[in-house]
Amino acid sequence: MTPRKTPSAWHSPRLAEGSALLGALLTVALVAAFASQAYWQEWRSIANETSDRSRLEAGWLLNGTHDWARARLRDDAQRSVAVDHAGETWAQPINNMPLATFLAGSGATDVLASADAGVTVPEASLPAAFFLSQQLSDAQGKMNVLNLLEGQAISSLWLQAFNKLFEVLKLPQEQLVTLSNNLRLVSAALSPAGVAGTASVGSVLLPQQATQLVWLGLAPATLDALQAHVTLLPSRTPVNLNTASIEVLQSMLPSFKRGDAERIVALRQSKPLQSVADAGISDQMGERQYSVSSRFFELHTEIGLGSVSVAENALLQREGVNVRTLWRRRAVPTKNSWRNKSMSVQQKS
Repeated sequence: MTPRKTPSAWHSPRLAEGSALLGALLTVALVAAFASQAYWQEWRSIANETSDRSRLEAGWLLNGTHDWARARLRDDAQRSVAVDHAGETWAQPINNMPLATFLAGSGATDVLASADAGVTVPEASLPAAFFLSQQLSDAQGKMNVLNLLEGQAISSLWLQAFNKLFEVLKLPQEQLVTLSNNLRLVSAALSPAGVAGTASVGSVLLPQQATQLVWLGLAPATLDALQAHVTLLPSRTPVNLNTASIEVLQSMLPSFKRGDAERIVALRQSKPLQSVADAGISDQMGERQYSVSSRFFELHTEIGLGSVSVAENALLQREGVNVRTLWRRRAVPTKNSWRNKSMSVQQKS
């Protein structure tokens, strides 16, 4: 008599196959997980290395473009230091210059020569991925906040000029009162005579950049409105009539109207002012309040490296043919940057 098979005997081959299949699936899942982890680790390592390399390259490029700006100012000093104006080569903006052109050296000179001659390179033909944009501007075309100080007191002449500027820009006058009073107090605290008698000197800092004027009580909105017309330089400086804005020119004398400022702008556009007398201003303060040349210059540089862009602001001082850097600070690329402008032009075309 043939023995009957039990149910377990009938299903044992299927169970073995199922177990083998399950084990294979688990093995594949584990291998996929380990491979994914290894791939992610490798990707992170490559991304970190690429980021480090980009930062290093950006630093080198910023140093190179910074030295190039200083060289342009030295070259201008060797040609002439009597007059500085916005039509000179150093003041021409570099808009979306391909990095290959800058690194080639001679091509960058050609771009400046074209700008100086009034030839415009079509922005749509410039690549936006790897670019250099740079602007040197005259810091003495703005009103220097430090001019408010005359020794340890407030200069009545410059306070009057700043009052007029706040009036022209429709800014609250109490903000100027706060600024001037705090500036005087900080200056007194930091003076040798004030150190002994001021207990909180260690907590007092004198701003070095215009963006730091909020330390002295300026509201951010007020500072934003003043940015184009006000600067903060390490010593008292006259305003360069060749580069000052209409608002600054209008604020320099109580009798100035907007029409008077526009007249000076029209004069310097036809021919740069060679002296203060060319502007028709009575020489009340001489070189202490007005000039037609400058020693301090602001530098803004932006570099695009593919999808990444870096920016830097700096303040340069020129004494004769010597140009030195007073400070450099990384900045956030502007929303309306030259790169974005070029990209929009390309899209429209």
